[in-house]
Amino acid sequence: MASDQNTGAEVILYAESPAGNRTVIFKGVNEQTGPGGSPDGVQATVKANELPRMPLSTKVIPGGFKIVPVVKLKIADGVDTSDCVVSVPVTDQAGNLKYITRTDFGITTDLPASTPADLEIDLGTGYELANNEILRLGGSDGSMGATYFISVENDTA
Repeated sequence: MASDQNTGAEVILYAESPAGNRTVIFKGVNEQTGPGGSPDGVQATVKANELPRMPLSTKVIPGGFKIVPVVKLKIADGVDTSDCVVSVPVTDQAGNLKYITRTDFGITTDLPASTPADLEIDLGTGYELANNEILRLGGSDGSMGATYFISVENDTA
């Protein structure tokens, strides 16, 4: 369905321990994390030189933890998850770069138009690391950091 970016929304990624304790590992603003948005679930910005970059983090996310995507809306609005595009780079302990997507994060449930502003709301169930897995956010694809794209969309049609 046609959508528009949730203007000014904060996009936050947390590392969540098995006990439920959370540490911020990434924070950005929707228009910068997903330039041009993703109307109809299609990433608007596709040229690598126009995408934001995420350098390799020094924070290590150990096995058993989850990476949880959160949104903090700036105005009361909804979220149309089928139009959201999420592509987050992570690097494993062997230096291999891979991307975590909306599906990997379990982002499947729309938020209603009455969703209040200024509350942190989990966008999905989170990406759970296997017990023997160790990841760091970001990476390098041969330049200043791996490209990423996170766009949180509302329903306009």
